[in-house]
Amino acid sequence: MFKGFLALFRLILRRDRIKLPLWILGITTSLVSMVPLLKDTYAEQSNLDALYGSFARNAASLFLTGPMDKPSFGGLMTIETYIWWGLAVAFMNTLLIVRHTRLNEEMGAQELMLSGQVHRHATLTTALTTAVIVNVLVAVGIGAGLSSLEGSWGSGAWLYGFSMGLFGFAWAVIAAIVVQLVQSTRTANGMLAGLIGMTFVLRGVGNVTGAVSADGILQPSWVSWLSPFGWLQATRPLTFPEWWPLLVPVVFATVAVPVAYWLLGKRDVGAGVLPQRKGRARASRVLRTSLGFTWRLQRNIFFGWLVGSLAMATTIGVLIPELDSVYGESESARQLVESMGGAGAMVPAFLSAMISITAIMVLAAVAQGMSKLGVEESSAHLESLLATKLPRVKWAVLHMLIVLGGGAVMLAATGATIEVFVSAETDIPLEAGEYIVAALTYFPVLALFAGIYVLLLGVVPRMASVVAWTLFGYVAFMTWLGPFLKLEQWIMDLSPMSHIAAAPAQETELMPLVIMSAISLVLLVIGLVLFRRRDIQTS
Repeated sequence: MFKGFLALFRLILRRDRIKLPLWILGITTSLVSMVPLLKDTYAEQSNLDALYGSFARNAASLFLTGPMDKPSFGGLMTIETYIWWGLAVAFMNTLLIVRHTRLNEEMGAQELMLSGQVHRHATLTTALTTAVIVNVLVAVGIGAGLSSLEGSWGSGAWLYGFSMGLFGFAWAVIAAIVVQLVQSTRTANGMLAGLIGMTFVLRGVGNVTGAVSADGILQPSWVSWLSPFGWLQATRPLTFPEWWPLLVPVVFATVAVPVAYWLLGKRDVGAGVLPQRKGRARASRVLRTSLGFTWRLQRNIFFGWLVGSLAMATTIGVLIPELDSVYGESESARQLVESMGGAGAMVPAFLSAMISITAIMVLAAVAQGMSKLGVEESSAHLESLLATKLPRVKWAVLHMLIVLGGGAVMLAATGATIEVFVSAETDIPLEAGEYIVAALTYFPVLALFAGIYVLLLGVVPRMASVVAWTLFGYVAFMTWLGPFLKLEQWIMDLSPMSHIAAAPAQETELMPLVIMSAISLVLLVIGLVLFRRRDIQTS
């Protein structure tokens, strides 16, 4: 099990010498930096009381962020960071395990390593050991950072860090099981992303269906315990610290790790435990075309994010009847919505702000879809395609058209979903397609992001995905938390989302859309020229 362990561990450190430090530093520093930012914005107790009145028992906040247990800075820090940074930790761990297990087999590297003095279990052991070290560093970094900045939290700051580390390792163990079940990296990452989304929803359902105890604390229903996010939330580190929920991920890992090794022993190298679905003897007419083949590669990404964006839009729509009663009486909530671009009556203002949030989900779909170009190239699949009559520029353009076309469909679908609920639940007069048009105003942002990625693909292909996802993280942070933190306007203006009017609460401005579209076109042309002239990168 350990033969070849040290050599494989050094290999992981070599391969991820940039990615792992970026993940660890990015998660810890961004989280710890939230303490002074939130303090500067909501230092007064009156602000905390107003936020508590707005978010403590509201179904939308319970579903998305969890309960704000009390009107304190710890309660505010919890709802603003705990679950959202938990999502980042979950993805960090699943991507780490898949990269150093299933991807090795898909590339043929696993067979090469096993031909030497390497035990078959050593790869999984090394990946899980790396995950342990990474999560310990994240836990220590968060715990030390929070305790140094906010001494009043005491041991709760360390509980926050330890719970995040154990939560992350639980997802590493889940990934270790999933990679034994399926044959491809794409399927493994897709299944894990789906599990993360499903467990996030389960935690939210558990909160919404929970009950308030005699001491006024929300106790989620049993559904929440089916989710690792529910285990994380149960510790309540900065309000009412509970250490015993940490036993849940420990027990889970103790049981699940042997299962992963058992499944590994039940399959061949390169195969999965679950049988592969037999394909057709002949390709369909659509698949025989380059467009159809590109759609085949992108369709799982599209459908996965489409379901997520529609679920988000539906959640927003269901909560529309409560908006006036919950948010209308809170001046701080109104100011927050207005800072995100909403204006006028509370319902249209809030929905305009929420459309910008759902647009970020669609932007994530575009980021993942465009990253597929780099994956196809590094895995040598592109080299095989270019050996046919397919020009490389056409290949890149086809991927971009399908990704952006899918993004446009997602924007329109979420806008239509919200419009249906507005028509059914309110008496607000609507023009046909008003919210669809409002959502589609964010399409130039998608196009700009695609243009940036193609430019990176032409200049620095090996770093294109890393830089692109870093840019996405900045845009998401500015959209979600920038208004809440009341950052300087010039910092907000660095995000393209800040230049889009929050329709329909605000009147759409065409000039920023035209300028953004023109810049996207220029970036695309330059990127395609550079991509056409450079050598193809392979693994």
